[in-house]
Amino acid sequence: MGRNKPRDLILQAVNLLSQNGDTVTTLSSLWTSHAWPVDPRKPDYINAVCRVAPADNDPLALLSRLHWIEDKLARMRSKSDRWASRTIDLDLLDYHGQIWADHADLCLPHPRIGQRDFVLLPLLEIAPDWVDPVSGLAGRVLLDRLEASGSLNQCRRVIS
Repeated sequence: MGRNKPRDLILQAVNLLSQNGDTVTTLSSLWTSHAWPVDPRKPDYINAVCRVAPADNDPLALLSRLHWIEDKLARMRSKSDRWASRTIDLDLLDYHGQIWADHADLCLPHPRIGQRDFVLLPLLEIAPDWVDPVSGLAGRVLLDRLEASGSLNQCRRVIS
């Protein structure tokens, strides 16, 4: 993650969101996990989830602001390696339970929430009753299924 500490990058992202009129109402703990897909040559990732009260009622505009923040925080996108290490990666996971399956720039909810403990654990920390609007399954059920399948990524809360 370069010279910036993960917590500092997250706080910078929160600050930049607020400069654009968005408000972070809840921020999870920091969670660490192996790089995805697992590659022992890459450093562990730091993950967090936040709840945002957006400045408008437009998920595409919010996604655009998230991409702007990534750019401001020196995210470099690799065309050759989708899973390349990056300074920061901001994803829009859910937007008021809306389902957007056929849009070219945005899929809601994020299509891989249920496959990633490093997303589900911080999400369930701040929204323990979250339900996937596509499957109708509770987030806890999705996490239990991951555990039963042996597909956990050894995600753990960072103790500071």
